[in-house]
Amino acid sequence: MRRLWHLREFSTVVILVLEVLFFTWWLWPEGSRTHPFLNAGNFLLILKYSSIYGIAAIGAAIVIISGGIDLAPGAVMALAGVVGAELFVVRDWPLGPAMLMGVLVGLASGLLASALIVIVRLPPFIATLGVMGITRGIAFIITEGQYFDVSSRLLGGWRPLGLPADWVAPIILIVLAVVFQVLMTAFQWGRSVFAVGGNETAALFSGIAVKRVKTSVYVISGVLAAVSGVVLVLVQGQGKADLATGYELDIIASSVVGGASLSGGRGSVVGAVLGTLIFGVLRNALPQIPGATFYDRLIVGLVVIVIVVVDQLLLKKRP
Repeated sequence: MRRLWHLREFSTVVILVLEVLFFTWWLWPEGSRTHPFLNAGNFLLILKYSSIYGIAAIGAAIVIISGGIDLAPGAVMALAGVVGAELFVVRDWPLGPAMLMGVLVGLASGLLASALIVIVRLPPFIATLGVMGITRGIAFIITEGQYFDVSSRLLGGWRPLGLPADWVAPIILIVLAVVFQVLMTAFQWGRSVFAVGGNETAALFSGIAVKRVKTSVYVISGVLAAVSGVVLVLVQGQGKADLATGYELDIIASSVVGGASLSGGRGSVVGAVLGTLIFGVLRNALPQIPGATFYDRLIVGLVVIVIVVVDQLLLKKRP
């Protein structure tokens, strides 16, 4: 099984490299003009926005590995951003405490989802679909269709700890990826997540606290989605209810492309991060090709279907 994980991660890296090479060739400029895709500024832009939803993809991957699914990250990102922005702009809270309250929104949404799944015994799809509607609805109620202009209060730029704002999301992503990769591979909690996703009944009879593990993964997913939403608000400078609309597909697709099996029991945090980079490159390059902008959703959907079909075929071939 370890060999399969490494194979999927390696293949993800290969896909990423081939994708970069393809768009480098396709968008090669005529004459001495600067390459529109192959330049440091554009790669930083890809890294910045890929990192934002990559943070949420880490949590989504852990949920998928546990055998569940979380459809709420995009809505949680929006509500977390709206709450933090409202406290910062309207109520004049300091930036740190305001954004911390936004992160706590993710904690609350994760607890709600886990309670519906563990206590009420709703299927994860239904429970997180409900949480998605609730959190997005509350965001619209708070904003009343308007937006909070965070950038107006961040005069002179936002440089946490002296770092350029463009590097904040990538640094947060790298730190979280390292932490959760270690937790998933070197600690008992991580092994329990894989066990629950692989065979919940066997995990229960082997003494694993299945309900506690399930609660923890949905709480982590909610918190990481909220962190992602707060960072997105600070980068874009606006807190609004329709923020991160449709991000659910990108986040889940990134996890699946990175090797997370929707059947549970397989996947990795590193793979999810690589998956976000693949879709980040795609979303950045397609608008630069005349007429190709409208194909990005189609391509993402097709990629998810192909990956899941391949995953099912691999499962059938396993002894």
